[in-house]
Amino acid sequence: MKRYIKNIVFMVLIAGLFTACKKDDLETEKVMQIVINGYNGGVNALQMSIDTTQYDAATANGKYIIGAASGIAQNFAYTYRSEKKRMLTLTDMVTQKVVYSKELPVNAPKGLFNYIFLDGKELEVTPPSADATTNKLGFYIYYPASNEPFDIFLYRVDNSTGQEFREYLARGVMQGQWVYVNYNATADFGTKALLGSSSVYFTKAGTTDQWAFDDDQNKSTISGNSMFLPTTIDKGLVQPYFIKPMTSSQGLAKMFFYPDRQ
Repeated sequence: MKRYIKNIVFMVLIAGLFTACKKDDLETEKVMQIVINGYNGGVNALQMSIDTTQYDAATANGKYIIGAASGIAQNFAYTYRSEKKRMLTLTDMVTQKVVYSKELPVNAPKGLFNYIFLDGKELEVTPPSADATTNKLGFYIYYPASNEPFDIFLYRVDNSTGQEFREYLARGVMQGQWVYVNYNATADFGTKALLGSSSVYFTKAGTTDQWAFDDDQNKSTISGNSMFLPTTIDKGLVQPYFIKPMTSSQGLAKMFFYPDRQ
């Protein structure tokens, strides 16, 4: 009888230990939101890997493969169980050379990575620190066809009155270099609804109707809605943009991520 009781107790202890271990395994599983923004200006596609996980052509029908001469806008959930050093890498699929490698943040809900490859080298992205009193917008325009300065401004027309509204974001901008400006939204462009009916225009410096890129309005226009610009209630945001003017659609990469706004 005593032996039988001992066996029962032993079995209960083992079951409890198994349950505890299983519970611990479940509790240690974590999820990190991975966001990768930028532009691959190389001639070859890139394959992404995190630790031992490879996001190759067989994964989700190749949706994670970064094409040549194309924008980068990856946003997905990465699950893991234990804390250790993990690297995110981008590998040239032809040369098999690792072109980008960065460690994932430790015990963080999200990981933001920016990668721009232009003219055979990586373009450094070093945004300024946030300022609680204003927002900081950054622009890098890749347009080697011209070195003339240009202006960037918001524009919209009130459909009921025909009144025009214009708000400059930056003046005298040169292509091929980062420029950062302080920006606080005005009432004319202060809400998501107003931004949604606005456009961002690029014109030759000092003009409002001479288009900056190939004298083409389509190339020189971006939807205000697509840029997630700050509203009047926003402060302390830092939002760098990489822009490569194109004919069919703008090569716009938003080098930031605010999950409650995007």
